[in-house]
Amino acid sequence: MSTAAVRSSAGPRMPRDASEGGNPATTAQLAGNRLGRLFCLTLFTPIRPQWVPVLRGAFYVGKYLSLAQQHILQFNFIRFVRWTIVPRALPYNGAPQQRDRLNYDYLLFESNFDGPWQHYIDAFAYCIPRDIAFCWGRGPDFPSPPPAEPLKRWIAMNSMEGGSYYCAYDQASTRMVAGALELRERFQPLLAKSRDLPADAFRARYEQFLTDVQRHL
Repeated sequence: MSTAAVRSSAGPRMPRDASEGGNPATTAQLAGNRLGRLFCLTLFTPIRPQWVPVLRGAFYVGKYLSLAQQHILQFNFIRFVRWTIVPRALPYNGAPQQRDRLNYDYLLFESNFDGPWQHYIDAFAYCIPRDIAFCWGRGPDFPSPPPAEPLKRWIAMNSMEGGSYYCAYDQASTRMVAGALELRERFQPLLAKSRDLPADAFRARYEQFLTDVQRHL
């Protein structure tokens, strides 16, 4: 998981707005956003005031509505995804901290990918464009997909470097981890039923097992 901290003493560290122009160099490809073969993506984007209650309600309902979750979980290259609404009135812990208040409520987005995020934005732009527009389109200057290229530029301009990033299996893709879990689950019945088998019967059952789970090996 990546963490993006808001600096209270000198004001929040905001991502560049697309209107500022310049080269949209992606902070999403800096060293703090990569571990092994995995890349994390952190976005911090403003929400127009009238849409804050709508997003809060949608995220609350989405926790219990499986259909909403399936839209994003259909992509097997995603390990983790989270949206969090950061209120404009930042928490105050007393002196010497200064009180901070942002101009907007912000949407914090965190996710992990099996490789650079640019490779996967096409899937978002063309498979779930309405979902993407609903979540991120509540702020200014959002380029509603499709096509995917304007969305990639917008993400690059609004991404932040991760403060810390950890994954237990940084050399394994999401598909590899899911396959290993499936293999372990299917191996347990074989183990239980084969303890007292003679050698020939065990060999036949084991070879059948290898055939059945070939795609996970």
